[in-house]
Amino acid sequence: MNVNAGFLNHQLTFPRVQLAKIQTENNLSHLHQKNGVNYPPKSIYLRAFKQEQLLEIWATDAIQFKFIKSYTFTAFSGKIGPKLREGDLQIPEGFYIIDAFNPNSKFHLSFRINYPNTMDSVRNKNEQNPGSDIYIHGGNQTTGCIPIGDENIAELYWLCTQSYALNPNIPIHIFPCKMEEKNLDTIYTTFPEHIDFWNTMKLTYHYFQSHKMLNEITGIDNSGNNKLETP
Repeated sequence: MNVNAGFLNHQLTFPRVQLAKIQTENNLSHLHQKNGVNYPPKSIYLRAFKQEQLLEIWATDAIQFKFIKSYTFTAFSGKIGPKLREGDLQIPEGFYIIDAFNPNSKFHLSFRINYPNTMDSVRNKNEQNPGSDIYIHGGNQTTGCIPIGDENIAELYWLCTQSYALNPNIPIHIFPCKMEEKNLDTIYTTFPEHIDFWNTMKLTYHYFQSHKMLNEITGIDNSGNNKLETP
């Protein structure tokens, strides 16, 4: 397995990352071993639920992912529904990847998701400023990011750093809620303007629930909704 040693070594020049490795390496190794996945894993997948305020880690050495751990948000801003513009305090909803690591974050450690992505840009095409710089980070404050506390971000940051060095494609899917019918009945009634968007998200949620695999996003429609393909 090829390792981006340059990326990993660069991250380890920062004291907070060095400390995160020392403090979390044994526990991460134990968690993966307990769940039948080699450590560090070939791939990881992060899944967040805004209503439940949970962030999950899934990992795999092959095709099917196995659950590793979940973290609770330490703060929340905005409401259920996608992010539309700068300053709306919304945590985005959609299918993203990690695109930057910040070992000197004012919130201890953080990594950025690629909001706004193409889907967001199409859906929010009439907005002059859809916002940017959405991070998962430490601490317990937020204006549209996902905070999980300093101890938890140290563990997750070190895991993501290793995973990124092995495979620089770490998907993070942010859902409005766990997309079961009882939850959907409530949010569809409260926010009917997002039903079409959420229906495409629901397909990915249920496919993963059934198969523990990710379906492929093949494009977007004119409304900014995902076109999906199941393997």
